[in-house]
Amino acid sequence: MKRKVILYFTIIIILTLSLIMAVFGVVLTKYYYQGIANTFQNHVKAVDSFWEKGNELHYGSLEDYSDLVIKNYQYDGAELQLLNVDGELIQSSTGYYEEQSYQIDPDVFSYKTIYKKEELEQTVLAVYTPLILDGQIVGILRYVSSLTLVQEVITSLLEYGLLISLGVAFIVFLISLRLTDSIVKPVNEIIHVTEEMSKGHFEQRIKEDFPYEIGEMARTLNYMAEEIVKKERMKNDFISSISHELRTPLTGIKGWAETMQLPDGLSKEETEFGLRMINSESERLMNLVEDLLDFSRYESNRVKFVRTVVEFDTLIKEVAFQLQKKASEKNVLIKLEYMPVLINADGDKIRQVLINLLDNAIKFSKNGSDIQIFQYLQGEMVVLKILDQGIGIQQDKLNYILDSFYKVDAKSVGAGLGLAITRNIVMKHGGTIEVQSEYGKGTTIMVRLPLNGMEKE
Repeated sequence: MKRKVILYFTIIIILTLSLIMAVFGVVLTKYYYQGIANTFQNHVKAVDSFWEKGNELHYGSLEDYSDLVIKNYQYDGAELQLLNVDGELIQSSTGYYEEQSYQIDPDVFSYKTIYKKEELEQTVLAVYTPLILDGQIVGILRYVSSLTLVQEVITSLLEYGLLISLGVAFIVFLISLRLTDSIVKPVNEIIHVTEEMSKGHFEQRIKEDFPYEIGEMARTLNYMAEEIVKKERMKNDFISSISHELRTPLTGIKGWAETMQLPDGLSKEETEFGLRMINSESERLMNLVEDLLDFSRYESNRVKFVRTVVEFDTLIKEVAFQLQKKASEKNVLIKLEYMPVLINADGDKIRQVLINLLDNAIKFSKNGSDIQIFQYLQGEMVVLKILDQGIGIQQDKLNYILDSFYKVDAKSVGAGLGLAITRNIVMKHGGTIEVQSEYGKGTTIMVRLPLNGMEKE
């Protein structure tokens, strides 16, 4: 990877410097050629006063006064040719040329000075500038200057430019090496650590002090690894917990089944007690399996919601009455404050939410304490608030309370799926659930549900 990055940088450097040198060469050549043309143009302008001496050119042809024109407009180091407006050669500073003509650029007749690079015995620059008398173009002055010295100067400057470019290229190359290391090194480290993670070594961590997006990527991957470790730990805890939860009732059922098979037999009262225990433990197993099946269906979105108009306040009263006996066993008093409210929801699923929340509140409440249930409207939402005076939840565990398989007390009965299922149902109804708790004082759970509507499937 490092070699490819360096290669790409090198190609970019070469292309950039080649483009710069090409532009520099074009600009430099144009600058010198234009400078030569401007020199001849300024020379011609400086001689304009020659026509103000009462010369008889007004009364004769340009050919008759060609010697005078050549003499006044000649420039040292350059050949001057006098052309008529048709481009035909009249006279040259080097002698007379028979029937030689040149193609004149139309811009010359717009009073502009034009130059052309031409190849004769050597490379020359031909400069065409108009010969003007009383505002009229009466002829063309053609200056021919050798480009040998100019090309040597341009070549010399281009060589200096090339040396400077090579120096800049070397410096940029060194910088690119360092820049490549700053990119490739952290990427290679990230690749190495992620390869270790792919082998299950999620304890590996990437340094997070890399700059910009690479540092953000490192932090994201570390966070992902931490979450995987947490999920893995929760899965292992779940397997351990569910094994215990399954073993306990099975042990009771097996024990009573073996006891009832003893040849000595049991009394009627013992037999009835044993049957009640088998029935109770079987019920417990069925509830556990049902929780697992529910969780699986919710996670795979295989649960169908049947929306109807539900009397939410009536549902709260029914669930409170249903769990009143369990609350009385701990001398817990359930207090209700509600108002008539109709919601568009799946009544059975909302009942399951209420049972899960109130059952948890009773389970973790202290003996002789109160559970308060408030139900009220808040805009287009109905709010259910359940406050208990139980053991509460520690702050470091509060963020995970709604996660699957999570249990505040690992020894408590259940698979840790009740609140996860509850959250799923509430969210499917387009609502929210929030848990607030103070350790040792109690917990408040707040559920918000829309009056009319559910999350679209």
